[in-house]
Amino acid sequence: MRLIRMEIQIVRQRRLLWELVKRDLRTRYIGSIMGLFWTIINPLIMLIIYIFVFSLIFQFGSESSQPASGAGPAVEVKRQIHYFPTYLCCGLLPWNAMMESLLGATMIVAGSGGLIKRAVFPMAILPMQAIVTGFINLAITMLLLGVFLLVIGQFPGWAFLMIIPLMLLQFILIVGPCYFFATVNVFFRDIGPILTAVMTFLFWFTPIVYPAWLATDRFVWTKYLYLANPFSHLVALYRAFLYDRTPNTLDEFGISCPLAASVVYLVCIGAVGYVIGKYVFTRSQPHFVDEV
Repeated sequence: MRLIRMEIQIVRQRRLLWELVKRDLRTRYIGSIMGLFWTIINPLIMLIIYIFVFSLIFQFGSESSQPASGAGPAVEVKRQIHYFPTYLCCGLLPWNAMMESLLGATMIVAGSGGLIKRAVFPMAILPMQAIVTGFINLAITMLLLGVFLLVIGQFPGWAFLMIIPLMLLQFILIVGPCYFFATVNVFFRDIGPILTAVMTFLFWFTPIVYPAWLATDRFVWTKYLYLANPFSHLVALYRAFLYDRTPNTLDEFGISCPLAASVVYLVCIGAVGYVIGKYVFTRSQPHFVDEV
């Protein structure tokens, strides 16, 4: 029982966890004029910016500006990505939710001194609060994506229900890092800005706003980096069901990767991350009161 003490605590305190999540959502949205619509507006603004910028970039590669010997990479991108907004949403929405959960969990323990100093407060639910809040926002934005796809005639049918296991897979991937960084930030308060900088780098290293073959065609060795990047697999899985509709193999990295292999890889990475995050959190938990 000692090995799963933290999990038992979270399950037993699920009502308290839900009350904290609702309080967090009220704090964010109820006091503002637009309320819950900010959940939609902020990702929508980013989507509009990315769609506008990258549509211009790909437009530069029109046939009139290319040598007669063949089309350039921008033309090829336009040819292969038939509807760029859908392609972008399938990667950007899960990434935004992942960033929200990770950064929220990183700051939540250090910022909850009043709760932690209560003798009987279950500290293990604090990072989970940030994770659940992020996934509620993800569920809302994915449902809106489904409505958008239905309106434009790109709805993938029953494959859209795959967002449920994909969100579960995303949860498995980030829950360990959330507990790890929530713990480290209690003792080293610079972790938040450092993590933001690292995740910004990983955002551009992950093929979210561009296809991976733009890099792998020029630098063959990058396909192994994309293959090792778990976030690349997660984004590719979302696209496989919601955009490509060919959920057999992932060919985006320049290497044919079976879908099942990507799932197993993400589960293994998530399991290792969870063991490390849980170990660091539980070993450091007695010292939180002194640090916050």
